Amino acid sequence: MSPITESAPESRDFQNDLPLHPAARELLYYFFDSAWPDPTKIHQRSASLRNNLNVAREVIAGYLGIQNSELEIVGEIGFGFHVALSGLLRDSTTHLFLGAIDRQVVHGLARQHSQRGGSFTVLQPDAQGTIDYSNAHQPANSTISWQATNREVGVIQDKPEKSYGSAIFADMTSSFPLDRLPESWDSAVWDPRAFAGPQGIALIGISGNGSWRNPGPELDKRRVYGSFSKPLLLATAVAIENWAKSSQEEMEKLKKLHQFLSAELQKRISSIHVVLPPQRDPRYLAFVIDNVIAEEILRKVEVEGFLIDAGSACGAGALSPSHVLTSMGYKPDGNFRLTLKPHHSEADCKALVDALVKGIAAST
Repeated sequence: MSPITESAPESRDFQNDLPLHPAARELLYYFFDSAWPDPTKIHQRSASLRNNLNVAREVIAGYLGIQNSELEIVGEIGFGFHVALSGLLRDSTTHLFLGAIDRQVVHGLARQHSQRGGSFTVLQPDAQGTIDYSNAHQPANSTISWQATNREVGVIQDKPEKSYGSAIFADMTSSFPLDRLPESWDSAVWDPRAFAGPQGIALIGISGNGSWRNPGPELDKRRVYGSFSKPLLLATAVAIENWAKSSQEEMEKLKKLHQFLSAELQKRISSIHVVLPPQRDPRYLAFVIDNVIAEEILRKVEVEGFLIDAGSACGAGALSPSHVLTSMGYKPDGNFRLTLKPHHSEADCKALVDALVKGIAAST
């Protein structure tokens, strides 16, 4: 197997992926060697691991704003969406409301629900990405899929209100803060990668007062069927704890950086349309450049040492058109995404804009 090519320096990496927190990485190495016993056994090593896992669950649940008993762990984020949302699509009489800018996996689950006799309505955003969930005229048996924050354009949605007989699924995978749940919620999903945690694990919340029912097979006494990596769960607890200590201060820094970068882009590139929702998460910045081919710009920017994203954040192909931007009225071509991180500086952002300007000039 060929070695993975060395990545760009962190200061020049503006892609969506957040690197694993150093403390989580160090612990992960340790537990890959020691966290292999079966925690259900009575042996001392199993009991020690079981205690560590229980502590990790308590830590994670606390930062998510839920009870330990409401937390479930699965081994993949797509499966996490399936478990959390499908558990609210109980039968063919359930009507699903979802946003046009929801993640592709939610759209896929909506289509599957329709194939099984159910129905759904796609709520359209305005030009800034905001969705009016009051337009979801909720019948007695309905579910709302609510995305707290969109990781392409950074729009933060108001919390939906729940009517009698309806249910709310919360996509918290890019939310800040992590515990920004609606007052009445039924199920939720979080992605540890959003707070410098590991890949290959997903966190599910199942409200103790909600209407969620297990969509999978009933086995043993488990509420959710499936397995997960014990070292990844332990690393997730370390990552979320360390991230929470500095996240508020870092978000304040990123607000200023977001303003600086969006102003630089608009000042230096005349044919650009920067997406600036009124309520936005400063980690995410999307823009569209007229009359360019995104793939060409990506390659030219990478030559200058920078990594950025284009197209959909959750499409099957690296440059699949962004369903988020197209639903907001933008053209499907020439759309780009940046993710700002705490280690970025104004100098890094200015150098990135220089690289973009150079790349655009070379491609025209």
